Amino acid sequence: MSALKTAINIALSTLSGLILSASWPLIGNQTYLIFIALIPLLLMESRLSSSNKKWSALSVFLISYPGFLIFNYVTTWWIKLASPGGMVLAVVFNTLFMSLVFTCFHITKKWLGRGTGYWALIIYWIAFEYLHINWELSWVWLNLGNVFANDVTWIQWYEYTGVLGGSAWILLTNVFLFNVIAAIKEKRLVGIRRILWPLSYLSLLIIPLIVSNQLYTHYKEVEDPVEVLLLQPNIDPYNDKFSGMSEAAQIDKLMLLAQENITLKTELVFGPETAFPMSYWEHDLENVDGVKKVRNLIDKFPNATFIVGLTSIRRYLNGEARSETARPFSDGSGNYYDYYNTAMQIEFNCEPHLYRKSQLVLGVERMPFSGKLKFIEDLAIELGGASGSLGIEKSPVVFHSESNDGRSIDVIPAICYESIYGEYLTEFVREGANLIGVITNDGWWGDTPGYAQHLSYSRMRAIELRRDVARSANTGISAIINQRGDVLQQSQWWTTDALLGTVNLNSKLTFYAQHGDYIGRTASFFAVLLVLWSIARKLRGKVF
Repeated sequence: MSALKTAINIALSTLSGLILSASWPLIGNQTYLIFIALIPLLLMESRLSSSNKKWSALSVFLISYPGFLIFNYVTTWWIKLASPGGMVLAVVFNTLFMSLVFTCFHITKKWLGRGTGYWALIIYWIAFEYLHINWELSWVWLNLGNVFANDVTWIQWYEYTGVLGGSAWILLTNVFLFNVIAAIKEKRLVGIRRILWPLSYLSLLIIPLIVSNQLYTHYKEVEDPVEVLLLQPNIDPYNDKFSGMSEAAQIDKLMLLAQENITLKTELVFGPETAFPMSYWEHDLENVDGVKKVRNLIDKFPNATFIVGLTSIRRYLNGEARSETARPFSDGSGNYYDYYNTAMQIEFNCEPHLYRKSQLVLGVERMPFSGKLKFIEDLAIELGGASGSLGIEKSPVVFHSESNDGRSIDVIPAICYESIYGEYLTEFVREGANLIGVITNDGWWGDTPGYAQHLSYSRMRAIELRRDVARSANTGISAIINQRGDVLQQSQWWTTDALLGTVNLNSKLTFYAQHGDYIGRTASFFAVLLVLWSIARKLRGKVF
């Protein structure tokens, strides 16, 4: 390949990376660009395919890598404020996975033909995103369907498809438009095809927008109101949260916010992730200072239920089965314990209920494959509190309480990162949850797009499950989001605040809530078939 051709191909890859970045929420915010973002990459692949080089797959991988690298870095550079090493790993490996998927598409297209190849790109990519949701190296922040997080009038049909439906829409429109352009260039569009192909593309682009707009306009919020109070104490996670500001001072600040804003009608009060800043034994929670102070307030407001975050420690009794993440006591007793990132519900005349975070942050709360490769634990990033792989909840726990008039309030206690996992939250909804609660910190990344993107992703959960979202963040943004994904109230970044508002409960199950990521499972099945078919064709020497 000549130097000029290589330079052109690298430029095409770079252009795709820049367009993808420009389309992303809180980065460029030019969402419409996502519908053409992959076309330069597809043109680069087509140019390499036509060259008939023996090592074209390697070229596709090496040249697509810069484009995906730009996309990953520009959209998630803010991770470095919490962990420069974590940012490098996230960007490098996610870029690697995207480039490998694109290379697999090229190989399949080369071996099975052009038509099958382009379908393979769509299938492989969705299968990759589905795998990325469910495996040890899970990092779903850049799944393509997330690009519409702040364009909720475009994606009301997520209640049927989830985010992977948005990814499929993006891939289909890009592949279709590229083939229309290629057919025009190659003069393959003759007769009625000159009209049908462009019209088909426009239909593919516009019909989902029309359907979504109709769903948005005509959706009627299920009205079953509950007054909630969202607390935002605004405690610096680096300088105060785990050192510098005492436990008592932090809890007093939280409780003062609650006392100043709670009313006799308030039924749910949310405090953020690790609002109780120390690590607490689960068998001794009633003696925790924060629990005592919450109980004092509940005595005056018995209708209120508190949901608040903390780090909890479970002690395993002698002979009790323990998890892979259990740690031995240092006293040589042979006993074990586990750390958890936990949400706790406190209500009048009831013992505290706990939910332990299950979808953990890679590299901070969970090290991949640590159950089999113990040395990996030593690489965990320290961000305050417990480090190394935390324990997880084995099954969904819905926080149940009753309203003043006897209605059932059933909350999903999503902790931080869990709010970006749509299919995971469907498990809570099928267990009867009628409200999404999100408790988070969001201060690790500073005043960057990170915390704002995190908020916007909750809007998609509201649509997928048709549940209101009550979101309490330590350092912003706390918010109330309705069942259409509209942000009704929100706080400002890096301010001490409390939001008093109303959310509606909804017990109806959406199609997505019932079936989860069926698009991803279907794509994974066909991806395996395509790989096997490609290998079989190659072995038989029938290469197109």
